[in-house]
Amino acid sequence: MDDNSKLNAMSDHDLLVELVKAQRETANKQKTTMLLTLATFAIILISLAIVVPKSLMTMSKVEQMAKDTKEVSEKTEVLVEQAGDSLENIDQMVRDVDQLVTENTESVSEAMDNFNSVDFERLNDAIDDLASIIEPLANLLGH
Repeated sequence: MDDNSKLNAMSDHDLLVELVKAQRETANKQKTTMLLTLATFAIILISLAIVVPKSLMTMSKVEQMAKDTKEVSEKTEVLVEQAGDSLENIDQMVRDVDQLVTENTESVSEAMDNFNSVDFERLNDAIDDLASIIEPLANLLGH
């Protein structure tokens, strides 16, 4: 028998009892669905209450890190420029020192040549002659 034939065979009282049972089951299912929906909604709200502030703090930190990175990049750029200038100054200093050494080497070489060209034997003779002249003068002046 199908459902329609069962319903036709039932009395009005039995039909009313079945209808009330069906409505109670439907009401219980609706209450369960409503509670599950409210629980899901509450979980979503709590999750949002936790996640949104953390996300905002994270975004703020990321923004600050981006600013800090930009500042560090600018400072690094300045340091690289200064290092380049320092290297240029060091190169110039090395060239100047090289030139000074070259000039001094020439002067020292010239002085050594002059020193080597001195006739020390004649110089000693001249000093002895000078001493022999000065000695009588010193005796004459009383020293």
